[in-house]
Amino acid sequence: MRARHYWLAVLALAFVAAHAPVAHSQVWRTVTASRQRGSADSLRLHVYFGAGTFTIVPATEPLLYTLDLRFDAGRVRPMHHYDAATNTLTIRSDSAIGHPFSLDLKRTGFNFSGPGDDRNGTDLSLGLARGVPLDLSLTLGACDATLDLSNLSVRRLHLETGASQTTMTFSAPNPVAMTSMQLDIGAAGLTVNALGNAHAANVQVSAGVGGADLDLGGTWTGTMHLVLSAALGGITLRVPQDVGIEARVAKTLGSLDAADLTERDGVYHSANWASATRKIVIDATATLAGLEITRE
Repeated sequence: MRARHYWLAVLALAFVAAHAPVAHSQVWRTVTASRQRGSADSLRLHVYFGAGTFTIVPATEPLLYTLDLRFDAGRVRPMHHYDAATNTLTIRSDSAIGHPFSLDLKRTGFNFSGPGDDRNGTDLSLGLARGVPLDLSLTLGACDATLDLSNLSVRRLHLETGASQTTMTFSAPNPVAMTSMQLDIGAAGLTVNALGNAHAANVQVSAGVGGADLDLGGTWTGTMHLVLSAALGGITLRVPQDVGIEARVAKTLGSLDAADLTERDGVYHSANWASATRKIVIDATATLAGLEITRE
């Protein structure tokens, strides 16, 4: 998985930086779609998205999902399909210039436009139903992504990015427990706001050449377990003052910046570890990278 993820990030950067878009006649088209909730008791979402802008927000209408897609028909062949038997929405975008996008995650490819390039990139906006358990699998190439998961019932989340700049926000508590959160970041960056509201007991974050900035604010109780891996980039954790911290950090030419922590027998603790009513346990590796833990 790490080898494929690293290749994806490097390839995205190489082509975005070094290759100009292929000249062609632009034909802009728009696709819109939506679906009534009906009897659906959950929604599985699979997205593979290359270049442009990608947005997820709570749906404003009582629908299972809404979809708005703007694309250049000379470059992209988008597809979307809803399987009512499994409550699965799949979104594909196959490039017309020989580099396919695929939603089944068995192939990888890119639209070589730069992140946020309105002239060449695709714009995809999704509205997802509130109150419906969601399983989200998102693979992003080189794009600007804004994921507002506030008030959504996210049960599972897997995010994998290449050269994408991604902002994820949980401004309100997740109504359901998130059983799995895996964030694999390639060559750009990830910012997560109010991660504590995600209601996730276990969070895995892997940062490659890029970095991650994780704000653990929000309403949560108990203990959160963070498994962090940083290589060449870095990870910053912003932890509320009342949260107790325990950290185990393996460093290979890496660093730990955590003035609030005291080390003993290879384990770092905050002064309030024993008395805190909510805690985070961190298992981290840093290879040519830095881990910073700050108080907010």
